[in-house]
Amino acid sequence: MGETIAIVGGTLIDGNGGVPVPETTVFIEDGRITKVGSTDQIEVHPNIRQIDAQGKWILPGLVNGNVHLLDGIMMMGRGGIEYLARFEGNYYKVIEEAAQIALRGGVTTVFDTWNALEPVTIARDRIASGAAEGARIFFAGTLIGMGGPFTGDFMRPSMQARTVMSRTFADRMDAMFEVGMGRHLSTLPPAEVRPLIREYLERGVDFCKIAVTDHLVGLLGFRAPYFTFSERVLDVLVDEVRRAGVPLLTHTTSLEGLNTAIERDADLMIHATMTGQAPIPEETIEKLLEKQLWSEVQPTTIAQQAWMDSVDHPFADFSGRVHHENDVRMIKAGVPLVLGTDAGCTDPDILEDMSQGELHERPWTLGEDHFVWMQAMVEKGMDPMAAILAGTANPAKAYRKFDELGSIDVGKLGDVVVLDQDPLADITNMRTLSHVVKEGREIDFHGLPLSPLVTAYPRTANVLD
Repeated sequence: MGETIAIVGGTLIDGNGGVPVPETTVFIEDGRITKVGSTDQIEVHPNIRQIDAQGKWILPGLVNGNVHLLDGIMMMGRGGIEYLARFEGNYYKVIEEAAQIALRGGVTTVFDTWNALEPVTIARDRIASGAAEGARIFFAGTLIGMGGPFTGDFMRPSMQARTVMSRTFADRMDAMFEVGMGRHLSTLPPAEVRPLIREYLERGVDFCKIAVTDHLVGLLGFRAPYFTFSERVLDVLVDEVRRAGVPLLTHTTSLEGLNTAIERDADLMIHATMTGQAPIPEETIEKLLEKQLWSEVQPTTIAQQAWMDSVDHPFADFSGRVHHENDVRMIKAGVPLVLGTDAGCTDPDILEDMSQGELHERPWTLGEDHFVWMQAMVEKGMDPMAAILAGTANPAKAYRKFDELGSIDVGKLGDVVVLDQDPLADITNMRTLSHVVKEGREIDFHGLPLSPLVTAYPRTANVLD
Protein backbone atom coordinates (compact mmCIF):
# COMPACT_ATOMS: atom_id res chain seq x y z
CA MET A 1 0.00 0.00 0.00
CA GLY A 2 1.06 3.58 -0.57
CA GLU A 3 2.11 5.93 2.18
CA THR A 4 -0.13 8.60 3.65
CA ILE A 5 0.52 11.64 1.53
CA ALA A 6 -0.93 15.14 1.16
CA ILE A 7 -0.63 17.14 -2.05
CA VAL A 8 -1.04 20.67 -0.80
CA GLY A 9 -2.09 23.98 -2.28
CA GLY A 10 -2.31 23.35 -6.02
CA THR A 11 -4.97 24.25 -8.59
CA LEU A 12 -7.13 21.17 -9.04
CA ILE A 13 -8.25 19.92 -12.47
CA ASP A 14 -10.13 16.93 -11.13
CA GLY A 15 -11.09 15.05 -14.31
CA ASN A 16 -14.79 15.84 -14.02
CA GLY A 17 -14.68 18.79 -16.42
CA GLY A 18 -15.52 21.56 -13.94
CA VAL A 19 -13.80 24.87 -13.34
CA PRO A 20 -10.28 24.42 -11.90
CA VAL A 21 -10.16 25.00 -8.13
CA PRO A 22 -7.15 26.85 -6.69
CA GLU A 23 -5.64 26.23 -3.26
CA THR A 24 -6.74 22.60 -3.10
CA THR A 25 -5.32 19.75 -1.01
CA VAL A 26 -5.62 16.09 -1.98
CA PHE A 27 -5.16 13.58 0.86
CA ILE A 28 -4.26 9.95 0.07
CA GLU A 29 -4.24 7.10 2.60
CA ASP A 30 -3.62 3.40 1.99
CA GLY A 31 -3.47 4.02 -1.73
CA ARG A 32 -6.82 5.80 -2.03
CA ILE A 33 -7.99 9.39 -2.02
CA THR A 34 -9.66 10.16 1.30
CA LYS A 35 -10.02 13.95 1.24
CA VAL A 36 -10.22 16.63 -1.45
CA GLY A 37 -10.87 20.21 -0.44
CA SER A 38 -9.73 23.71 0.28
CA THR A 39 -6.23 23.86 1.73
CA ASP A 40 -7.34 26.10 4.58
CA GLN A 41 -9.97 23.54 5.62
CA ILE A 42 -7.91 20.33 5.52
CA GLU A 43 -5.47 20.01 8.38
CA VAL A 44 -2.28 18.16 7.54
CA HIS A 45 -0.27 16.86 10.47
CA PRO A 46 3.41 17.85 10.31
CA ASN A 47 4.44 14.18 10.31
CA ILE A 48 2.44 13.48 7.15
CA ARG A 49 4.43 13.32 3.94
CA GLN A 50 3.59 16.44 1.91
CA ILE A 51 4.03 17.50 -1.70
CA ASP A 52 4.06 21.28 -2.01
CA ALA A 53 1.85 22.08 -5.01
CA GLN A 54 1.65 25.84 -4.45
CA GLY A 55 1.67 27.52 -7.86
CA LYS A 56 1.25 24.14 -9.57
CA TRP A 57 -1.62 22.12 -11.11
CA ILE A 58 -3.01 18.84 -9.74
CA LEU A 59 -4.53 16.34 -12.22
CA PRO A 60 -5.59 12.70 -12.16
CA GLY A 61 -3.02 10.15 -13.25
CA LEU A 62 -3.13 9.96 -17.04
CA VAL A 63 -4.75 7.04 -18.87
CA ASN A 64 -3.87 5.76 -22.34
CA GLY A 65 -6.76 3.87 -23.92
CA ASN A 66 -4.77 2.07 -26.64
CA VAL A 67 -1.17 0.89 -26.47
CA HIS A 68 0.81 -2.16 -27.62
CA LEU A 69 3.58 -2.43 -25.06
CA LEU A 70 5.42 -4.92 -27.25
CA ASP A 71 5.74 -2.45 -30.09
CA GLY A 72 3.11 -3.33 -32.71
CA ILE A 73 3.88 -0.32 -34.91
CA MET A 74 7.50 -1.42 -35.20
CA MET A 75 6.41 -4.93 -36.19
CA MET A 76 4.54 -3.35 -39.10
CA GLY A 77 7.78 -2.14 -40.64
CA ARG A 78 11.50 -2.47 -40.11
CA GLY A 79 12.88 -4.33 -37.13
CA GLY A 80 10.15 -6.77 -36.17
CA ILE A 81 12.25 -9.87 -36.65
CA GLU A 82 15.29 -8.63 -34.68
CA TYR A 83 13.05 -7.24 -31.92
CA LEU A 84 11.23 -10.51 -31.32
CA ALA A 85 14.37 -12.62 -31.70
CA ARG A 86 16.53 -10.41 -29.47
CA PHE A 87 14.12 -10.42 -26.53
CA GLU A 88 12.55 -13.87 -26.82
CA GLY A 89 12.11 -15.31 -23.34
CA ASN A 90 12.02 -11.80 -21.86
CA TYR A 91 8.85 -10.37 -23.39
CA TYR A 92 7.23 -9.77 -20.00
CA LYS A 93 10.31 -7.74 -19.05
CA VAL A 94 9.95 -5.68 -22.24
CA ILE A 95 6.30 -5.04 -21.36
CA GLU A 96 7.25 -4.01 -17.82
CA GLU A 97 9.92 -1.66 -19.20
CA ALA A 98 7.31 -0.15 -21.51
CA ALA A 99 4.91 0.28 -18.58
CA GLN A 100 7.66 2.11 -16.71
CA ILE A 101 8.32 4.40 -19.67
CA ALA A 102 4.60 5.22 -19.75
CA LEU A 103 4.64 5.90 -16.01
CA ARG A 104 7.65 8.19 -16.47
CA GLY A 105 5.35 10.40 -18.57
CA GLY A 106 2.62 10.50 -15.91
CA VAL A 107 0.52 7.68 -17.39
CA THR A 108 -0.56 5.58 -14.40
CA THR A 109 -2.88 3.24 -16.36
CA VAL A 110 -2.65 1.74 -19.84
CA PHE A 111 -5.05 -0.41 -21.82
CA ASP A 112 -3.08 -2.77 -24.06
CA THR A 113 -5.35 -3.70 -26.96
CA TRP A 114 -3.12 -6.22 -28.78
CA ASN A 115 -0.28 -8.23 -27.37
CA ALA A 116 1.06 -11.73 -26.77
CA LEU A 117 -1.25 -13.19 -24.14
CA GLU A 118 1.19 -15.01 -21.86
CA PRO A 119 3.84 -12.28 -21.36
CA VAL A 120 1.32 -9.46 -20.98
CA THR A 121 -0.54 -11.52 -18.37
CA ILE A 122 2.69 -12.02 -16.42
CA ALA A 123 3.55 -8.31 -16.60
CA ARG A 124 0.06 -7.20 -15.60
CA ASP A 125 0.02 -9.47 -12.58
CA ARG A 126 3.56 -8.60 -11.46
CA ILE A 127 2.80 -4.87 -11.59
CA ALA A 128 -0.54 -5.35 -9.82
CA SER A 129 1.11 -7.34 -7.02
CA GLY A 130 3.92 -4.82 -6.55
CA ALA A 131 6.59 -7.26 -7.76
CA ALA A 132 7.37 -4.89 -10.64
CA GLU A 133 7.03 -1.15 -11.22
CA GLY A 134 5.01 0.37 -14.01
CA ALA A 135 1.75 1.83 -15.18
CA ARG A 136 -1.22 -0.35 -14.27
CA ILE A 137 -2.02 -2.67 -17.19
CA PHE A 138 -5.36 -3.91 -18.47
CA PHE A 139 -5.26 -5.99 -21.64
CA ALA A 140 -7.14 -7.74 -24.42
CA GLY A 141 -4.39 -10.14 -25.49
CA THR A 142 -4.86 -10.96 -29.15
CA LEU A 143 -7.03 -9.11 -31.66
CA ILE A 144 -9.75 -11.62 -32.52
CA GLY A 145 -9.49 -12.60 -36.20
CA MET A 146 -6.04 -11.11 -36.85
CA GLY A 147 -2.89 -13.03 -37.69
CA GLY A 148 0.48 -12.78 -35.99
CA PRO A 149 3.36 -10.40 -36.75
CA PHE A 150 4.71 -12.41 -39.71
CA THR A 151 1.41 -12.71 -41.57
CA GLY A 152 -0.25 -10.49 -44.16
CA ASP A 153 -1.96 -8.54 -41.40
CA PHE A 154 1.30 -6.66 -40.92
CA MET A 155 3.33 -4.72 -43.40
CA ARG A 156 5.16 -6.26 -46.35
CA PRO A 157 8.61 -6.16 -44.64
CA SER A 158 7.27 -8.44 -41.91
CA MET A 159 6.04 -10.97 -44.46
CA GLN A 160 9.29 -10.73 -46.43
CA ALA A 161 11.21 -11.42 -43.23
CA ARG A 162 9.93 -14.99 -43.44
CA THR A 163 12.32 -15.53 -46.37
CA VAL A 164 15.38 -14.85 -44.20
CA MET A 165 14.46 -16.58 -40.93
CA SER A 166 13.47 -20.05 -39.93
CA ARG A 167 9.87 -20.99 -40.55
CA THR A 168 9.87 -22.53 -37.06
CA PHE A 169 10.62 -19.19 -35.41
CA ALA A 170 8.10 -17.30 -37.54
CA ASP A 171 5.39 -19.85 -36.85
CA ARG A 172 6.18 -19.79 -33.12
CA MET A 173 5.85 -16.01 -33.01
CA ASP A 174 2.59 -15.99 -34.96
CA ALA A 175 1.13 -18.72 -32.76
CA MET A 176 2.18 -16.86 -29.60
CA PHE A 177 0.23 -13.78 -30.66
CA GLU A 178 -2.75 -15.52 -32.25
CA VAL A 179 -3.30 -18.11 -29.44
CA GLY A 180 -5.75 -19.93 -31.68
CA MET A 181 -7.90 -16.86 -32.37
CA GLY A 182 -6.37 -15.73 -35.66
CA ARG A 183 -7.59 -15.38 -39.20
CA HIS A 184 -8.70 -19.01 -39.49
CA LEU A 185 -11.73 -18.13 -37.34
CA SER A 186 -13.23 -16.46 -40.42
CA THR A 187 -13.38 -19.88 -42.12
CA LEU A 188 -15.45 -21.49 -39.37
CA PRO A 189 -19.24 -21.60 -38.92
CA PRO A 190 -20.78 -19.84 -35.89
CA ALA A 191 -21.28 -23.07 -33.93
CA GLU A 192 -17.55 -23.81 -34.06
CA VAL A 193 -16.51 -20.25 -33.25
CA ARG A 194 -18.61 -19.98 -30.08
CA PRO A 195 -16.68 -22.46 -27.88
CA LEU A 196 -13.36 -21.04 -29.08
CA ILE A 197 -14.14 -17.44 -28.13
CA ARG A 198 -15.73 -18.59 -24.88
CA GLU A 199 -12.58 -20.48 -23.92
CA TYR A 200 -10.43 -17.47 -24.83
CA LEU A 201 -12.50 -15.11 -22.69
CA GLU A 202 -11.92 -17.41 -19.72
CA ARG A 203 -8.16 -16.85 -19.91
CA GLY A 204 -8.16 -13.72 -17.78
CA VAL A 205 -8.42 -10.94 -20.36
CA ASP A 206 -9.75 -7.60 -19.11
CA PHE A 207 -11.61 -6.78 -22.32
CA CYS A 208 -11.93 -8.16 -25.86
CA LYS A 209 -11.07 -6.55 -29.19
CA ILE A 210 -12.59 -7.88 -32.41
CA ALA A 211 -11.25 -7.22 -35.90
CA VAL A 212 -14.49 -6.18 -37.58
CA THR A 213 -12.46 -5.29 -40.66
CA ASP A 214 -8.99 -6.42 -41.63
CA HIS A 215 -5.52 -5.16 -40.74
CA LEU A 216 -4.07 -5.37 -44.25
CA VAL A 217 -3.03 -1.70 -44.43
CA GLY A 218 0.57 -2.71 -45.10
CA LEU A 219 -0.45 -4.58 -48.24
CA LEU A 220 -3.51 -2.70 -49.43
CA GLY A 221 -3.12 0.77 -47.92
CA PHE A 222 -5.87 2.61 -46.09
CA ARG A 223 -8.38 2.52 -48.95
CA ALA A 224 -9.19 -1.18 -49.44
CA PRO A 225 -10.51 -2.70 -46.20
CA TYR A 226 -12.46 -5.94 -46.05
CA PHE A 227 -14.76 -7.41 -43.41
CA THR A 228 -13.09 -10.13 -41.35
CA PHE A 229 -16.20 -12.09 -40.37
CA SER A 230 -19.65 -12.81 -41.66
CA GLU A 231 -22.40 -11.09 -39.69
CA ARG A 232 -23.44 -14.44 -38.21
CA VAL A 233 -19.97 -15.11 -36.83
CA LEU A 234 -19.51 -11.51 -35.71
CA ASP A 235 -22.77 -11.69 -33.76
CA VAL A 236 -21.60 -14.86 -32.01
CA LEU A 237 -18.36 -13.14 -31.01
CA VAL A 238 -20.19 -10.08 -29.70
CA ASP A 239 -22.70 -12.26 -27.85
CA GLU A 240 -19.94 -14.15 -26.06
CA VAL A 241 -18.10 -10.95 -25.09
CA ARG A 242 -21.32 -9.59 -23.60
CA ARG A 243 -21.89 -12.91 -21.83
CA ALA A 244 -18.41 -12.66 -20.29
CA GLY A 245 -19.21 -9.18 -18.97
CA VAL A 246 -16.08 -7.48 -20.30
CA PRO A 247 -15.87 -4.36 -22.50
CA LEU A 248 -16.20 -4.87 -26.25
CA LEU A 249 -13.66 -3.12 -28.47
CA THR A 250 -13.68 -3.04 -32.24
CA HIS A 251 -10.94 -2.59 -34.82
CA THR A 252 -12.32 -0.98 -37.96
CA THR A 253 -10.70 0.49 -41.07
CA SER A 254 -13.77 1.41 -43.12
CA LEU A 255 -16.93 3.46 -42.83
CA GLU A 256 -19.13 0.38 -43.00
CA GLY A 257 -16.95 -1.28 -40.40
CA LEU A 258 -17.53 1.71 -38.12
CA ASN A 259 -21.28 1.56 -38.71
CA THR A 260 -21.22 -2.17 -37.95
CA ALA A 261 -19.49 -1.45 -34.64
CA ILE A 262 -22.02 1.27 -33.82
CA GLU A 263 -24.91 -1.09 -34.55
CA ARG A 264 -23.47 -3.52 -32.00
CA ASP A 265 -23.00 -0.83 -29.34
CA ALA A 266 -19.26 -1.37 -28.96
CA ASP A 267 -17.89 0.05 -25.72
CA LEU A 268 -14.94 1.57 -27.57
CA MET A 269 -14.19 1.81 -31.29
CA ILE A 270 -10.47 1.92 -31.97
CA HIS A 271 -9.26 4.48 -34.57
CA ALA A 272 -12.87 5.29 -35.41
CA THR A 273 -12.01 8.10 -37.84
CA MET A 274 -9.87 5.82 -40.03
CA THR A 275 -12.54 5.02 -42.61
CA GLY A 276 -10.67 4.19 -45.79
CA GLN A 277 -10.53 7.92 -46.65
CA ALA A 278 -14.34 8.07 -46.76
CA PRO A 279 -15.98 11.05 -45.04
CA ILE A 280 -18.04 10.07 -41.99
CA PRO A 281 -21.65 11.10 -42.77
CA GLU A 282 -23.58 13.34 -40.42
CA GLU A 283 -26.03 10.53 -39.66
CA THR A 284 -23.17 8.36 -38.37
CA ILE A 285 -21.93 11.16 -36.13
CA GLU A 286 -25.50 11.65 -34.90
CA LYS A 287 -25.67 7.95 -33.99
CA LEU A 288 -22.46 8.23 -32.00
CA LEU A 289 -23.88 11.20 -30.14
CA GLU A 290 -27.28 9.60 -29.61
CA LYS A 291 -25.79 6.39 -28.22
CA GLN A 292 -22.88 8.18 -26.49
CA LEU A 293 -20.46 5.53 -27.72
CA TRP A 294 -16.76 6.01 -27.15
CA SER A 295 -14.37 6.51 -30.07
CA GLU A 296 -10.59 6.31 -29.94
CA VAL A 297 -8.84 8.44 -32.57
CA GLN A 298 -5.17 8.71 -33.48
CA PRO A 299 -4.18 12.16 -34.73
CA THR A 300 -0.90 13.48 -36.00
CA THR A 301 0.36 16.99 -35.35
CA ILE A 302 0.55 19.54 -38.13
CA ALA A 303 4.34 19.17 -38.26
CA GLN A 304 4.32 15.37 -38.33
CA GLN A 305 1.60 15.23 -41.00
CA ALA A 306 3.51 17.72 -43.14
CA TRP A 307 6.61 15.54 -42.95
CA MET A 308 4.65 12.38 -43.82
CA ASP A 309 3.04 14.10 -46.79
CA SER A 310 6.39 15.48 -47.99
CA VAL A 311 7.97 12.02 -48.23
CA ASP A 312 4.79 10.17 -49.23
CA HIS A 313 5.13 8.04 -46.09
CA PRO A 314 3.05 4.81 -46.06
CA PHE A 315 1.21 6.18 -43.01
CA ALA A 316 0.44 9.58 -44.58
CA ASP A 317 -3.19 8.46 -44.87
CA PHE A 318 -3.22 7.31 -41.24
CA SER A 319 -4.56 10.61 -39.93
CA GLY A 320 -4.22 12.73 -43.04
CA ARG A 321 -6.58 13.99 -45.71
CA VAL A 322 -10.15 12.80 -45.12
CA HIS A 323 -9.16 11.08 -41.87
CA HIS A 324 -8.01 14.47 -40.57
CA GLU A 325 -11.34 15.98 -41.60
CA ASN A 326 -13.13 13.17 -39.76
CA ASP A 327 -11.16 14.03 -36.61
CA VAL A 328 -12.07 17.70 -36.89
CA ARG A 329 -15.77 17.01 -37.43
CA MET A 330 -15.95 14.58 -34.51
CA ILE A 331 -14.28 17.12 -32.24
CA LYS A 332 -16.63 19.88 -33.36
CA ALA A 333 -19.70 17.67 -32.90
CA GLY A 334 -18.68 16.68 -29.37
CA VAL A 335 -18.43 12.93 -30.01
CA PRO A 336 -17.10 11.16 -26.85
CA LEU A 337 -13.38 10.67 -27.55
CA VAL A 338 -10.61 8.66 -25.90
CA LEU A 339 -6.84 9.14 -26.04
CA GLY A 340 -5.07 6.21 -27.67
CA THR A 341 -1.79 5.99 -29.51
CA ASP A 342 -0.79 2.42 -30.52
CA ALA A 343 2.58 3.20 -28.90
CA GLY A 344 4.99 0.59 -27.57
CA CYS A 345 8.56 0.03 -26.45
CA THR A 346 10.45 0.70 -29.69
CA ASP A 347 13.93 -0.69 -30.23
CA PRO A 348 16.48 2.18 -30.29
CA ASP A 349 18.13 0.64 -33.37
CA ILE A 350 14.94 1.46 -35.25
CA LEU A 351 14.79 4.99 -33.86
CA GLU A 352 18.43 5.51 -34.86
CA ASP A 353 17.46 4.79 -38.48
CA MET A 354 14.83 7.54 -38.51
CA SER A 355 15.29 11.08 -39.74
CA GLN A 356 14.66 14.08 -37.52
CA GLY A 357 11.48 14.75 -39.47
CA GLU A 358 10.17 11.27 -38.70
CA LEU A 359 11.07 11.53 -35.01
CA HIS A 360 9.68 15.03 -34.46
CA GLU A 361 6.30 14.70 -32.75
CA ARG A 362 6.17 11.03 -33.75
CA PRO A 363 2.80 9.79 -32.42
CA TRP A 364 4.06 6.27 -31.54
CA THR A 365 7.01 7.12 -29.29
CA LEU A 366 5.99 5.76 -25.90
CA GLY A 367 6.37 8.24 -23.07
CA GLU A 368 5.86 11.16 -25.46
CA ASP A 369 2.85 9.77 -27.33
CA HIS A 370 0.13 11.05 -24.99
CA PHE A 371 1.58 14.56 -24.99
CA VAL A 372 1.73 14.52 -28.79
CA TRP A 373 -1.87 13.24 -28.94
CA MET A 374 -3.18 16.11 -26.83
CA GLN A 375 -1.20 18.66 -28.83
CA ALA A 376 -2.48 17.26 -32.12
CA MET A 377 -6.09 17.27 -30.96
CA VAL A 378 -5.87 20.86 -29.74
CA GLU A 379 -4.36 21.81 -33.11
CA LYS A 380 -7.43 20.23 -34.70
CA GLY A 381 -9.78 22.35 -32.57
CA MET A 382 -10.26 20.43 -29.32
CA ASP A 383 -10.49 22.48 -26.13
CA PRO A 384 -7.54 21.79 -23.76
CA MET A 385 -9.92 20.67 -21.00
CA ALA A 386 -11.53 18.19 -23.40
CA ALA A 387 -8.06 16.90 -24.33
CA ILE A 388 -7.26 16.33 -20.65
CA LEU A 389 -10.55 14.50 -20.11
CA ALA A 390 -9.78 12.33 -23.15
CA GLY A 391 -6.63 11.21 -21.34
CA THR A 392 -8.13 10.77 -17.87
CA ALA A 393 -11.86 10.26 -17.25
CA ASN A 394 -12.94 9.23 -20.76
CA PRO A 395 -10.88 6.04 -21.13
CA ALA A 396 -11.78 5.09 -17.58
CA LYS A 397 -15.45 5.42 -18.47
CA ALA A 398 -15.11 3.60 -21.79
CA TYR A 399 -13.48 0.64 -20.05
CA ARG A 400 -15.92 0.72 -17.08
CA LYS A 401 -13.19 1.65 -14.61
CA PHE A 402 -14.39 5.13 -13.66
CA ASP A 403 -15.32 3.97 -10.18
CA GLU A 404 -11.61 3.37 -9.57
CA LEU A 405 -9.64 5.84 -11.68
CA GLY A 406 -9.79 8.74 -14.14
CA SER A 407 -10.65 11.55 -11.72
CA ILE A 408 -9.64 12.91 -8.34
CA ASP A 409 -12.55 11.94 -6.12
CA VAL A 410 -12.78 10.47 -2.63
CA GLY A 411 -12.61 6.68 -2.69
CA LYS A 412 -10.69 6.37 -5.95
CA LEU A 413 -7.16 5.11 -6.39
CA GLY A 414 -4.57 7.68 -5.43
CA ASP A 415 -3.24 8.32 -8.94
CA VAL A 416 -2.20 11.96 -9.28
CA VAL A 417 0.18 14.05 -11.37
CA VAL A 418 1.39 17.54 -10.52
CA LEU A 419 2.40 19.99 -13.25
CA ASP A 420 4.57 23.08 -12.96
CA GLN A 421 2.56 25.04 -15.54
CA ASP A 422 -1.09 25.46 -16.53
CA PRO A 423 -2.14 22.93 -19.21
CA LEU A 424 -5.33 24.88 -19.95
CA ALA A 425 -3.27 27.91 -20.98
CA ASP A 426 -1.08 25.77 -23.25
CA ILE A 427 -1.65 22.04 -23.68
CA THR A 428 2.08 21.46 -24.16
CA ASN A 429 2.41 22.29 -20.44
CA MET A 430 1.25 18.71 -19.86
CA ARG A 431 4.94 17.94 -20.24
CA THR A 432 5.89 19.98 -17.14
CA LEU A 433 5.63 17.08 -14.71
CA SER A 434 6.97 17.73 -11.24
CA HIS A 435 5.41 14.80 -9.32
CA VAL A 436 3.82 11.47 -10.22
CA VAL A 437 1.86 9.54 -7.59
CA LYS A 438 0.45 6.07 -8.18
CA GLU A 439 -1.82 4.53 -5.53
CA GLY A 440 -0.39 6.89 -2.96
CA ARG A 441 3.28 6.18 -3.77
CA GLU A 442 5.36 9.02 -5.09
CA ILE A 443 7.22 7.69 -8.12
CA ASP A 444 10.81 8.62 -8.87
CA PHE A 445 9.76 9.00 -12.48
CA HIS A 446 13.07 10.47 -13.60
CA GLY A 447 14.70 7.15 -12.67
CA LEU A 448 12.50 5.04 -14.94
CA PRO A 449 12.90 2.52 -16.47
CA LEU A 450 14.59 0.79 -13.54
CA SER A 451 16.49 -1.94 -15.42
CA PRO A 452 16.61 -0.98 -19.10
CA LEU A 453 16.53 -3.92 -21.45
CA VAL A 454 15.24 -2.59 -24.76
CA THR A 455 16.30 0.99 -24.15
CA ALA A 456 19.79 0.20 -22.82
CA TYR A 457 21.82 1.87 -25.55
CA PRO A 458 24.18 1.92 -27.34
CA ARG A 459 24.61 -1.84 -27.47
CA THR A 460 28.12 -3.24 -27.49
CA ALA A 461 29.50 -6.59 -28.56
CA ASN A 462 30.75 -9.07 -25.99
CA VAL A 463 34.53 -8.84 -25.54
CA LEU A 464 37.10 -10.90 -23.69
CA ASP A 465 38.53 -9.41 -20.52
